[in-house]
Amino acid sequence: MPIRSPEPDRPTVAGSTGAAPPPALLTAVRRLLVPLVRTLIGFGISWPMLANLLKSVYVEVAERGFALPGKPMTDSRITLLTGVHRKDVSQIRSAPPVAEQAAAAAPSLGAQVLSRWLTEAAFLDADGRPRPLPRVSDGEPGFETLVTGISKDIRPRALLDELLHAGLVTERPDGLLDLAEAAHVPRGDLDKLAYYYGRNLADHLAASGHNLAGGAPPFLERALAYDRLSPDSIAVLRREADRLGMAMLVELNRLAADLADGDAGRDDAGHRFTAGLYLYDEEEAADPARHDPGSGEGAAAS
Repeated sequence: MPIRSPEPDRPTVAGSTGAAPPPALLTAVRRLLVPLVRTLIGFGISWPMLANLLKSVYVEVAERGFALPGKPMTDSRITLLTGVHRKDVSQIRSAPPVAEQAAAAAPSLGAQVLSRWLTEAAFLDADGRPRPLPRVSDGEPGFETLVTGISKDIRPRALLDELLHAGLVTERPDGLLDLAEAAHVPRGDLDKLAYYYGRNLADHLAASGHNLAGGAPPFLERALAYDRLSPDSIAVLRREADRLGMAMLVELNRLAADLADGDAGRDDAGHRFTAGLYLYDEEEAADPARHDPGSGEGAAAS
């Protein structure tokens, strides 16, 4: 079904490499990074792993969207735009890694430990399955050996606490540690959820960035926000948002299907269209000193 993109790699206004970014924008970026980093940490995506991804993405976006008219994009210009070292730019452009390869180049310590537990003979039983390990090695392989064999920069106890918290390792009554089934069995719909996570957030960010840069016409982007609500009120709002939101998407889907049938065979039918909904609620810590102009009132923003 044809759908349209806001072409996020095409800036609508020229950037100035000599100008400092607006402080308000840096504040906004930091705010949106918080839930992203929370998700990254939750799935074991470490800073080195993210840094590899960001470096290659910076080079890719600069090359695709910020070339000067009539001039070839050079490594030096990409370095000027992105701050990525020219040597790294040259390596990325000559053999650009895909995101999965960049991520795999720097797996998290937790992932390395679990992989070693799953594959190395010293940590497997006679049937080739991960054997229970003592916390401390005492003449036989233990969790401490498992970790220090990969890195001595982190205390095994700290990593173990994280793996226990994530449910990837369990502790027996006798103190031995088991590798949980969840550590080596893929979770049901994770691939599908990750696909929509990337697609939906990418399009939302692209639309917001278009509007932020003064692109015309602006994309529809509206939200309302209320605070000081009870759990009962939240439940009512969630039910209504589900009902009204699904009604909108069903109607748009019907219209889009009809239009797609009519566009079949047209030479200019190469656009894509995305319309989405989201809602979010959480309990906020009480802060008498907090001042929010929109506190207690609905607010729409584009």
